[in-house]
Amino acid sequence: MKKAFVTILSVLALCAAQASAQSTSDFGTWSSIQLIKSFGAPYAMARLEHRSFNHVGSTECWFAMAGGGYSFNSWFKGDLSYEYWSIPSAGNMVQHKAVLTLTETLKREGLSLSLREKYELAYNPGTDSFSNTLRTRIRGQYKASESIFTPYLAYELFGGLDSGKWVRSLHYAGTEISLGGGHSLDFYYLYHLYDKGGPTAACHLLGFGYIFVF
Repeated sequence: MKKAFVTILSVLALCAAQASAQSTSDFGTWSSIQLIKSFGAPYAMARLEHRSFNHVGSTECWFAMAGGGYSFNSWFKGDLSYEYWSIPSAGNMVQHKAVLTLTETLKREGLSLSLREKYELAYNPGTDSFSNTLRTRIRGQYKASESIFTPYLAYELFGGLDSGKWVRSLHYAGTEISLGGGHSLDFYYLYHLYDKGGPTAACHLLGFGYIFVF
């Protein structure tokens, strides 16, 4: 398990290093608040997130999410959610999304590896059109027994199911910080690589999240 963890983290780091050598880039921030209510195996969740770009000078988008899910066992869970997106950077476009997520997680001692598949069905009322996206994320993290820190690396790939093409990818390096009582913080650096219909572009991001599980 440990060898697999090190191998995957090395691959993720290599992907981030290769990505950083490409394209012109911007700088922005992602900040979020997330609530998770557990009812045993079932759970409910809500999230509010704001994203800036243009060197933190403008709002790229913000979205609100609400949904619920079920933990089938210690390593597999699934959830369904609705997301409302407001995107000022795209002419104040609005999107409604239905999102289905399946997550598998393997744990051993302080090591954890997870694979998340996320399907998004998005509706744009401005153009009366639908789009389908499949997102695949792999994440590796480690938590020492007495530490409040859980550092992680993650890589996520977005594929357009309508076009059959790569859409964008996210490259994370961060840490969660446990505050006790179900409260935690999430700090990360994110390299966001995407195609704007011409030269490949990118954005360096600093992220901050607050999570409360109760």
